[in-house]
Amino acid sequence: MLDIVLIVLIGLLLGVGALVIAGLVRFRSVRARHRRRIAAVEPEHSEPASLVGVASEGRTQARGVGTLAVGPSHLLFVQLAPEREILIPRDAITSARATRHFLGKTTGADMLVVTWDVQGMTDAVALAVPDVGAWRDRLA
Repeated sequence: MLDIVLIVLIGLLLGVGALVIAGLVRFRSVRARHRRRIAAVEPEHSEPASLVGVASEGRTQARGVGTLAVGPSHLLFVQLAPEREILIPRDAITSARATRHFLGKTTGADMLVVTWDVQGMTDAVALAVPDVGAWRDRLA
């Protein structure tokens, strides 16, 4: 009886260990892709940010954390989970403003809303960033 319990415990420990190792490998892979995407815009500044929403995707989208980076030619938000990116040409940005309301969502602090127009198609993204004023100045 004790042998069976010991075998089951060893099996459980090996299974949990395999899951932990697989998770660490996946985390490193996601982190490496995240860094490569940010490096591609040759960032002048980057910092953690949270996506509140993209206007064209409607009200029922999930929020997410990631990194907001601005380079000489693009603004980029790279979300960690689910992995996605929002790449905006800087010359297409029509406004950067502060608000507390976006797509029916309200926050207790100002968030950055960036609006852009590409070939007559206008869209906007709202992001929670530490210093909205500094981001507005960077994008002006």
